[in-house]
Parts: sequence; C-alpha cells; structure tokens
Amino acid sequence: MLELHRFFVVLYSFVAQITAVLRKYTVILENISLSADVYRLINNEAMLINRALLANQRAIAKLFFNLMKSELKKELFHRLKWQDRVKDWKLMQKNCIVHSFREFMANEEIQNPPSVKTEMENMITNQILLSEKRLEFLQHLGDLLPPTYTKAEIREWYRSLVNLNKSIGKLGNHKINLEFKQFQEILSQAVNNLLNLNICTKEEAEETVNSDFLQLTEKLENHFEEELEHMDRDFEELAKQHEQNCEDLYSYFQEAMGLWDVHQLKLSQREDELQKKLHECRQEHDNLTQV
Repeated sequence: MLELHRFFVVLYSFVAQITAVLRKYTVILENISLSADVYRLINNEAMLINRALLANQRAIAKLFFNLMKSELKKELFHRLKWQDRVKDWKLMQKNCIVHSFREFMANEEIQNPPSVKTEMENMITNQILLSEKRLEFLQHLGDLLPPTYTKAEIREWYRSLVNLNKSIGKLGNHKINLEFKQFQEILSQAVNNLLNLNICTKEEAEETVNSDFLQLTEKLENHFEEELEHMDRDFEELAKQHEQNCEDLYSYFQEAMGLWDVHQLKLSQREDELQKKLHECRQEHDNLTQV
C-alpha cells in the first residue's frame, strides 16, 4: 500500500509537470499560429497523454491486484501451514502427557503398592497368631476329661473357641486400604497441563481423560477389587470349614461326655446293686451266726 501511494504521488506530480508544459507551449504557440489550431493540437496531445496515463494506472492497479492476490495466497498458505504445525505440536504434547501417565501407572509401586504389601503381611501375621492360639485351644481339649471337668466348663471352652474363630473370620472381611487419591491428583495435573498449554478445550481434555486415563485407573482398581474379592471368598470358605470342624469336634466331645455319663450311671447302678447284695449277704450271715 505504501509503494502504491508513492507511485500515485509521483504520477500526480508527473501529470502536474505535463500540464505545466502544455500550458507553457500553448502560450508560445498562440503567438505564432491561430488559437483554434493551437487548442486543437494541444487537446489532441492532452488526450493521448491522458490515455497513456489511464493505461498506466490500469496496468499498475492490475499489477497491485495480482500482487495483493499473491500475497494473500502466500499468507493463507503460511497460515494453514502454521495451523498444521500447531496441531502437530498439540498432538505431540498430548501424546507426551498420555505417555507420561501410562509410565506412572506402569510403575511397580503403583501396580504393587508397598502399603498393600505391608497390610497383607500384617494380616497374615495376625492370622498366624490367631491360628496358633486356636491350636492351643484345641490341644487343651485333651485335658478337659471327666470327671475333672464338667459340661458347663466344656461349653465355656467351646464358646471361647467360637469367639476365636469369629476373630479369625473377621480377617477375611478386612478391606485393604488402597490409596487411589494419588491417581486423582495425577489426573487433575494432567488435565491442567492440557488446559494451560492450550492443547485442547475443557471438553476435549475430559474426553482424553475418559478415553485414555480412566481406562488405566479403572483397570488397576478392578484388578485390586478382584484380588480382594477372591481373598474374601477364600477367607469365608476357610472360616466355614473351621467352624464346621469345630462344631463336629464339639459334637463328638458331647457324645463322648454323654457316653461317660451313661457309663457313670451304670457304674453307680452296679455299685448300688453290689452294696445291696453285700448288705443282704451280711444280714444273712448275721442271722446264721445268731442261730
């Protein structure tokens, strides 16, 4: 635009100079020729000059138009190319963030958290201690023999054993405290990075989180939940087996106590019969002695 303005300034200056020259020579020619012939000559020359100037203006205008058109095309090309570069950069940054989150999720401390391992070890230790205590209870059953111990004491022993089994069974209901808060913090940080770098809109960031990030976190959470459910089922089944075994043992011991009572009753009856016969024999002997 500046060059075009300068061109027209020069052109108008050139026109002014031509006009001044025509006027100068018009005055000179009027002194040596007829005015009509002079004006006709000057008018024809002026028309030729005007046509040449108009042709130059049209050529310059067309040249400027073509130049502007070329510049606009070039600018559009560079703009589209820049947009493609920006798009590629955003995609690269997005892939970098996604890759970083995948590496975080693949970390050994995330796949096998130390806190979970510690809780598992503590739970196993507690189970071993309670199992050893239960074994002592069962071994103590050999000492609970009649007539030293009564049925009431046996029932008390069984209630203690049932309570101990319940304590062991509660270990199966122990829920390992998984810290998924760190996942949420990393997710929020990833979303903020996407937004702060103007890589995508908020809706696109949420779509990226739902399609890429949440799949990884949900997969890991489902893995832990399945492991916990499997462990709970194993604990529950084991607790039922121990409970049934203890019930069978208690029933067997009750039957043994019942047999002991029957045996004691029969022994008592035999003793009474023997005492009665002994008394009869003594009386018979006394009678014979008196006779």
